[in-house]
Amino acid sequence: MNLRDLKLQKLPLLKEGIFLIVLFVSVTFIFNFLFSAPVKRMINGLKADIESLDGNRSTYLAAAAALGKETERLQELTKSYEEMESSLLQSKEQIQPVKEVPNILKDLSSPRPGLTIISVHTSPFEDKGEYLRLPLVLSIRADFRSFGAYIDSIEHSRRVIGVENINLVKDDKAGLSIRLELSAYLMKEGAV
Repeated sequence: MNLRDLKLQKLPLLKEGIFLIVLFVSVTFIFNFLFSAPVKRMINGLKADIESLDGNRSTYLAAAAALGKETERLQELTKSYEEMESSLLQSKEQIQPVKEVPNILKDLSSPRPGLTIISVHTSPFEDKGEYLRLPLVLSIRADFRSFGAYIDSIEHSRRVIGVENINLVKDDKAGLSIRLELSAYLMKEGAV
């Protein structure tokens, strides 16, 4: 075996090696181009989507927390509204119709122990929407306890009567000379 034969025998192995290297580089390039690069782009896109969603999530969590607070506030307002509506219904039941004015005046001026009604003056009705306000001015002579009982009877009356002003002056004969300003609230005729 001579040197020349040895070189010729190794030449096909070298060709095979080069061929295998070219084949390996080609397959790697094709694999990278067809499979790996699109997957990397897809992964990078998904990472960007995840980051965007994380940013949106914190925004949505803050909005949900604010919505929760507003829901609680709405529930409180609804409860308050229902309580006011119930109170209004009770008040409407207490508001007498206009035809009850003579009875109201009679009740306010009825005799009581230790109290004398000197005069009762009414002013014209004031329109308050569904209701009418009847301003009243009473002149009274009474002792302090009798007047307190009188005010208490007005407060616990089944009618809606508000005390607007009280002017007390000490009177040597009867104890107190009192000017009492009241407002009686009445339902208009035909109002429900």
